[in-house]
Amino acid sequence: GTVNKSIKSLIADGYLDEKMKPTEKAVCQFENNRPKNAIILAAGFGMRMVPINMETSKGLLEVKGETLIERIILQLHEVGVTNIYIVVGFMKEQYEYLIDKYGVNLVVNSDYASKNNLHSVKRVLKHLSNSYVIPCDIWCAKNPFSRSEFYSWYMVTDQVDDDSTVRANRKNELVSVSNERGGNAMIGI
Repeated sequence: GTVNKSIKSLIADGYLDEKMKPTEKAVCQFENNRPKNAIILAAGFGMRMVPINMETSKGLLEVKGETLIERIILQLHEVGVTNIYIVVGFMKEQYEYLIDKYGVNLVVNSDYASKNNLHSVKRVLKHLSNSYVIPCDIWCAKNPFSRSEFYSWYMVTDQVDDDSTVRANRKNELVSVSNERGGNAMIGI
């Protein structure tokens, strides 16, 4: 019954025609919600990873034979996101090969030592528009990105974190939880 009601609603709202094909309105909606670009934050020291990253920037560390940042770039490419800005700072020279290899844009945050990720985002503010904002030091087994995003989201794991005050409910919505309960660990995408 739920499926039939949903289909009738999509037809009534003009997203499906009588043959169950997407209408021009649906295609337009899909195109308007296509991610335009990605911003990868790679400027900081990565203090949580010391001493592992003393000679290699955190985004260039390898997991299962792949550098973290290259895996992110390839996952973005899989869903058609090729306009990628990487905000660099600490060991910024190590990221330059990505320009030729993947056609990314490097944006330098020279204040990385004294300011946080919000300052890095400010450096690319003019490029924010249906954007993925991603830390460079994550590894996702399954591609978390999509060709279309109909709402903003923030990635969390099912791992419980006593310092977190949010949890994903059954509808995959983030809801507040009491401090005693512990929430989901946040990933940062």
